[in-house]
Amino acid sequence: MTGVAGTKRILTVSLNAAVDVSYMVSGFAINRINTVSRVHKVAGGKANNVARVLSRLGERVTATGFAGGNAGRFIIDDLAARGIETDFVATHGENRTCLAVVDPVGNTLTEIREQGPELTAEQAGAFVAKFRFLLPQVDLVIISGSLPPGIPADFYGRLVREAYQIGQVRCIVDASGKALLGALPAQPYMVKPNRDELQEWVGAGLPDEQALLAAARKLMQAGPLVVAVSLGADGLLLVSPEGAWRAVPPRVNAVNTVGSGDSLVAGLAAGLMRGLPAEEILRLAVGCGTANALTDTVAEVNPEDVARIAPKVQITRIA
Repeated sequence: MTGVAGTKRILTVSLNAAVDVSYMVSGFAINRINTVSRVHKVAGGKANNVARVLSRLGERVTATGFAGGNAGRFIIDDLAARGIETDFVATHGENRTCLAVVDPVGNTLTEIREQGPELTAEQAGAFVAKFRFLLPQVDLVIISGSLPPGIPADFYGRLVREAYQIGQVRCIVDASGKALLGALPAQPYMVKPNRDELQEWVGAGLPDEQALLAAARKLMQAGPLVVAVSLGADGLLLVSPEGAWRAVPPRVNAVNTVGSGDSLVAGLAAGLMRGLPAEEILRLAVGCGTANALTDTVAEVNPEDVARIAPKVQITRIA
């Protein structure tokens, strides 16, 4: 896996963007009144998480997707306030809100997620037109997260094909279930399942490195050029035509791991844009994922933490 130095920017695609609201509650319990000590509100959706980390890393990024109602306006304003260019397709429906209750050390206690507004074929077509317009301005596309109701299961695959046909732009897809299945035949440059998502795709348990490696290679045969499997505190397994690597982070006192996978994707993308060699891309990616775990917010990495952690990531090339 080799990087290509970019001269333009990265495009992040969040079709089911959300307002993510976290309530900090000490001693949360059901069937009683719980007092919220702090509220954290941010433009959410996996691709928007990636965009925030990319911006923190100093990369030029444009965020797109669907935005509607007050929630949609909040998403656009919040991203813009973080230095992220936005170009969303307007919808009549209201973007979803996702609520998380967390304890004082950042552990998620419970989550409530709305599905998002039902979209139409006309709105899907409007997004394809927007996507085509943006492609000549970017070097890399990240398509991440769930599909909103009304959008066909193969829609990510359609976007990947558009990216190749219009500008030979590489796409990283981070999705699961039907959204992932719909993207594979289009042969995206990279897909990034986590261990559970890879197990779901292969239909079997993956108890050790050899099983993970075999499943990742099988997934490669289904379409993508590169497969990156995020393994939480165990790091990352990457398989490409050039070989396979295991990247293991140093042990840290994790505060909150939500968003670490999205932060890892941002590191992969930044490494590709900077033209880094494979091992350095992996160090940056795992460094970003680990740095996220040190914060009590989602995908708000400190670049100084990344710079400190990345050199300590252990890289092993797998025969």
